[in-house]
Amino acid sequence: MGWKQLGNKRRWAAAVLVTVAAVAGLLVWRQAEEPAPALVPVADDSRPQLVSTRVVGRRQGDRQFELDAGAIADDGDWIRIEAIDHGMLYREGEVFVTFTARQGRWHRESNDLVLSGDVVLVYEGRVELRTDQLEWRAAQERVVSPGPVELSTGEDLIRAASMEADLADEVVYLRGDVEIERAGGGRIEMPEVVYWLAEERLEGYGPGRVRLVLGGARPGSP
Repeated sequence: MGWKQLGNKRRWAAAVLVTVAAVAGLLVWRQAEEPAPALVPVADDSRPQLVSTRVVGRRQGDRQFELDAGAIADDGDWIRIEAIDHGMLYREGEVFVTFTARQGRWHRESNDLVLSGDVVLVYEGRVELRTDQLEWRAAQERVVSPGPVELSTGEDLIRAASMEADLADEVVYLRGDVEIERAGGGRIEMPEVVYWLAEERLEGYGPGRVRLVLGGARPGSP
């Protein structure tokens, strides 16, 4: 009787081992059939980035500009800036220029600022400049644009191939196929125009051409 029970136990244990081996083999076969999980891409740019912040540029301890940014990111000697809003340039602690742009770059050492994409700069709330690229050179307090540019003085609308402004001396140089649309009607074309910001005065240089518009026309009208 004892030998019979021992034989039954051995047969039961062998059956259990066979069943376990079969299940393990089935699991291995199913895992081999299933595709490997997709790799999650890792961003190449691992530099630090801040979202929704304010950038303040100083030169020799004095605040020269500040702006609101949708995002900023470290880019070596430069800081990349996205969605620029409420930008301001300072002179002796007072705001005299405001600006907006889609994006830009700020050089930390020189405090230079390069703006690009739908750039709008307003001087003392009365002179508006529109362009696609603008550079603020902090040391010289100069604003430079490779153009094309559009300058609105309220009375006149001026278009030019390029522009350079010395904000310390309050003078703007517009060069290359300059066209002035007068508020009272007519257009003036010449190679170069200088606009004195404080005096709100225009000076033209080089051979020019005047076109009269009957009945007058507002700046910007065809």
